Amino acid sequence: MADVLTDHQAIRKWAEQHGGKPAAVDRTHQGDDVGIIRIMFPKAPHSEHAHLVEISWDEFFKEFEQRKLALLYDPKSLFSKIIGRDTAERRDQGEYDAARGDSSGRQGETEGRSANRHSLEQREYRDADGNVHHHTNTYMDQHGNEG
Repeated sequence: MADVLTDHQAIRKWAEQHGGKPAAVDRTHQGDDVGIIRIMFPKAPHSEHAHLVEISWDEFFKEFEQRKLALLYDPKSLFSKIIGRDTAERRDQGEYDAARGDSSGRQGETEGRSANRHSLEQREYRDADGNVHHHTNTYMDQHGNEG
């Protein structure tokens, strides 16, 4: 069963114990906007990091706090997922499928600081493998729906 962390030192300790590094999705990492953050595990077998760029822990945690995020993780494996803290709170209340999406079927949470500018649906795109991702609001301001 997965646990949830928001404590920076605990997140960093868990990630580093498993060879994890702070990262951002390259298409969303522009200028002062860190973009979508992840923890990457470069030495893990079958890990795919072609679209991730390593960032500093300071950049990672600044974005983590601005967007009010939490880390859903398995202490015994490399499983991790960054979720909204409101999703983490719903999980604490017994809604264990809360991280899978809301009642509308959309994945994830709003972007906190700029949710009113572009909806998740407007920012959604699929990569070459068909995985769903979301551009940042800054990216959308700069590029609109061309991405």
